[in-house]
Amino acid sequence: MRKTLSLLTLAAAAAGPVQAAGTTLANGDFAFTGVNVNTTVGGWSFVTFVDLAAGTTIFFTDTNVLQTPTAAGVFSTTAETFWSWTASADVAAGTSVALLGTGVNGAYAARSGAAGGVANGTVTNHNNGTSNISSSGDILYAYQAAAYATNYQPSAITFLGAISNRGSYTSSDNPTAATGLAGIQLREFKFDAVTATRYTQFTAQVTTNDAPYSSLADLKAALALNANWTTVTGSNSLPIVSDVLAVSAVPEPQSLALWLAGLGVIGGVAARRSRQR
Repeated sequence: MRKTLSLLTLAAAAAGPVQAAGTTLANGDFAFTGVNVNTTVGGWSFVTFVDLAAGTTIFFTDTNVLQTPTAAGVFSTTAETFWSWTASADVAAGTSVALLGTGVNGAYAARSGAAGGVANGTVTNHNNGTSNISSSGDILYAYQAAAYATNYQPSAITFLGAISNRGSYTSSDNPTAATGLAGIQLREFKFDAVTATRYTQFTAQVTTNDAPYSSLADLKAALALNANWTTVTGSNSLPIVSDVLAVSAVPEPQSLALWLAGLGVIGGVAARRSRQR
């Protein structure tokens, strides 16, 4: 028994960073769907491609990620603001979550669901920083870790996504070299080389499109196309919107396999009971 527990402990440690409750995400499970860098009424939104259980926590920061982690960890030692969102209710895969400015700099409230969503969860500003996501060039990161810290070793953090109007990257802020993010997990919305860019959002959410995509695969394909995004350079208070973006018409392959396996187990138990009578 002790040997079994020890093996389970070692396996859990090898699996990487986990959180105390909720759903643990992997690279590829997450994508940003919008951001407005307005410091008081802006915000951002994201979608996951797996179901999120109540209690799931996702962290966000605009602190620079180093191209090569140092002994201190993956973030620049000049820490900016760190937030976390913790879900109070389950969120189905393909449902966007929006963190909306409250009118107080650095404070956000979360919503999820159709037609702009309903209140869901708590947004915490961990180091009481202001919202200083720059319109002239910045990156907002999403990640999971066991707990909040201003820095992490690579093995203690799972980067989920980044949304950037940086335009170019340096060794002090590189979202690909140290994070492993690519494709729709790394959204870049710089309008051009010189114009400050303040807002971008997946166009299906701009007016709460409640005719969802038929599958998560269709949603992922749509997110990858620049033509499906609305981007604005001028200062604005355009809302960041939560919405239901995809409904799987059939179970995803891994879900279907688990469902069939479960039916097999139930059938085996029923057959065994029948023979015992």
